[in-house]
Amino acid sequence: MIRRVLITGTVTVATLLGPAAVMALAAPVPTLSVQKVRPGTSFTLTPPTPCPSAMGEQVVYITYTDSEETTHQLAALSTDSSGGWGATSLRLPVAGLDSSGEWDDPAVAAGPGTVDVSCLDADYVAAGTAPGFSSRMPGQVSQAIIDPPVRQLDEPEDDDPPSDDDGNVTQTYEPVSLAAAGTPAQVSVSRSIAEPGAAISVAPVDVCDASAAQPTSARIQISPTMPVDDSGDSGSDDSDDSGNSDNSGDPDDDGSEELEGLGAEADPEAIVTVPLELTAGTWQRTKITIPEDAPLGDYAVAVDCLDSSMNITSSYAGSPLALGTATAAAPVCSTKGATVRLTGSYPEAVLNDEDELTLPATLRLNGSGPWSFTLESALTGAQLLKQKVSCPQPDYELTVPKTALTSAGVVRARVCNTGDADARALLQVALKGKKFATVDRQLLKDGDCTWLDGGKVKKGSSAKARVVIDPAGKGTTDQEVEHSFKVRRKG
Repeated sequence: MIRRVLITGTVTVATLLGPAAVMALAAPVPTLSVQKVRPGTSFTLTPPTPCPSAMGEQVVYITYTDSEETTHQLAALSTDSSGGWGATSLRLPVAGLDSSGEWDDPAVAAGPGTVDVSCLDADYVAAGTAPGFSSRMPGQVSQAIIDPPVRQLDEPEDDDPPSDDDGNVTQTYEPVSLAAAGTPAQVSVSRSIAEPGAAISVAPVDVCDASAAQPTSARIQISPTMPVDDSGDSGSDDSDDSGNSDNSGDPDDDGSEELEGLGAEADPEAIVTVPLELTAGTWQRTKITIPEDAPLGDYAVAVDCLDSSMNITSSYAGSPLALGTATAAAPVCSTKGATVRLTGSYPEAVLNDEDELTLPATLRLNGSGPWSFTLESALTGAQLLKQKVSCPQPDYELTVPKTALTSAGVVRARVCNTGDADARALLQVALKGKKFATVDRQLLKDGDCTWLDGGKVKKGSSAKARVVIDPAGKGTTDQEVEHSFKVRRKG
């Protein structure tokens, strides 16, 4: 498995590796097997010369900078004791797990880009104990995938000019052009959340891409996703962050015996591995039963296409999968909105819009509804729940059994709330040549009656009047005329 690290922004290899990168002499340009490649499809990089032999064993650091100037790490591999290294199989990254088991969804921009290669001195040789996924790939010499030189990611200080003594770059190769074509191949997963023991199905959307070798088989793996640990601690003293056992006692032991028969870069921590047969570069929809004892949490569904030597020819974009449950109870309604109780066995943080929650939790919804909401895994973005809820609308109703005009010319209306919810009653009067104006208002509970009065009609004049209902919890745009009448005062 090749470690992939997404580094956003405008990053050059000199910045990424430190000030010494600009001091290294350029070597002839490496050779690529293709000039254009789809993310996830394998291609080969062949060095024109080894790293400087006088520096002994070194690390070769390979990155790709896409058309939007985002730099993606492709590989960090160790040479032999004389700086030698050979043709290297690489892939532009796709969504899935990185070598630490963390979910990564890098977006490689389509268009022209460059592959940059540098040699670093022995300070960064994996030596069998560095964190990261350790594996060997065909045609390579002890190519251990390691963490990048983190301390070299800092920007160089302005008051610390580069010198021949600082940094660890022993040689920088000439950048080579490579265009990223299109988007990664996709698969369709029937469910994004399931319980242990349940079944899901995985089907191809695209066929397997061919590289230098034709794909002859494929495999599906479902692997656990490790939460991002800002401390950098993988949480285990006897294993690296990919789940490999500690092999520090034998630098030649890369743990490949655990992966026998599964093909190159197979994940030994996967809870499910399913081999697939290809016909014309594609495979049939496959039903997979999640193990009953699988721990709850986040997982990634990965599909790789393999050649006859069980090396990866291409990788599909991974799909997130959550194990557990997430449910929403019926809404509890009020005049201000509703609350929804969220429960379930899914153990990790969830996102509702930008709000991060942990189940169980209460979701508060404002307004009169209906409402739609979505819960997603905060780690992978897997959709856990999508639901629409609504509250029953009360029957708002006012009746006006009597209207009157007082001797002083004041308009009156007897109003009763005959609905089943609180409602506000408004008395509006329009004097001759004028628009309706609200002269009185009262909030009535269901079953209550009251007099509304206001406005003054001159002797010998008339006026229009009406009673308007304004349901509580709604806006004034929801007002409705319940009763209209006219009054006339004698002269």
